[in-house]
Parts: sequence; structure tokens; C-alpha cells
Amino acid sequence: MPTLYLVCGLPGAGKTTRALAIAQATGAIRLCPDEWLVAMGISLVDYPIRFRLQDHMLAHGEILLQAGVSIVVEFGSWSRQERDAIRQIAGQTGAATELHFVDAPLPELARRVRERGGPDATSLVEDVLLKFPEKFERPTEDETAQYDVYFGPDQSLPS
Repeated sequence: MPTLYLVCGLPGAGKTTRALAIAQATGAIRLCPDEWLVAMGISLVDYPIRFRLQDHMLAHGEILLQAGVSIVVEFGSWSRQERDAIRQIAGQTGAATELHFVDAPLPELARRVRERGGPDATSLVEDVLLKFPEKFERPTEDETAQYDVYFGPDQSLPS
């Protein structure tokens, strides 16, 4: 049965590390807008383009799930509404769902983003993390119950 793995968290939380581990362990296809934006020379904080790209990636992800291919969605997915919409794609295709929430304290997130570097590091720290961290809706127990499997910030993938 194909699975939709949804990885959510703030910048620097470890979404890419988790998504890569899932893809390696399962053979799932990663849908990562950051990599595509960087490859096209587009800023990670060009949100109109990012959101259009994510919509197209999700449409492609639905096709992959229908074909029996598991996917890892690595968008950040700050709101429950966004996560619910992504989860519904799995429901439409009969795929299983896993939610992976990764997190770290705000100073650690900022340190990781600065250390990672890149042309958008300063903007991600100053204009996103430090200005709007409260806009990230952490998954609630009610929400996590909607998934077949949930991995919280203190849980690692099984070996």
C-alpha cells in the first residue's frame, strides 16, 4: 500500500534530514520545493512561486500515489488546514498516512539555518523564524489521531 509521509516543522527543524531518512528507508519519492526553487535560482522566500510549485507537486504526488508509489511531502506545512488538505490526497487515493513533526527550540532553529547558510538564510531567520514562530500550528493530539502513524519531535524512525 502506498503511503503519504508528511514532514512538518519550522525552518531548521530537520525536515530534510527526516525526509531523506524516510525516502532511503522506504523508497518513497521526495517532494521538496526548496530543492527545486534553489535549482531554478528562485528565492526560498518567494512565496507566490513557492505556493504555486507546491500545488503542482501535490498534484503530481496524487498521481504517484494512484500509481502505487509512496511520497514524502516536505513543505513545512505550518497550518493544520494545509496538513489536512495534504492528508486528504491520501484519502482520495487509498494511501496510508504518516505525520512526522520535527522541532527544536527557536535559538537552535536559528543557529541551524544560519549554519546551513545560503542566500536566504538571513531572511529565513530574521523575517520568518524570529518574527512569526507563533504562526506555526503545532499538531494537536486531535490532529495526529487522523493519521495512521504519528512521529513526534522526540521520536526517531525505527531501525
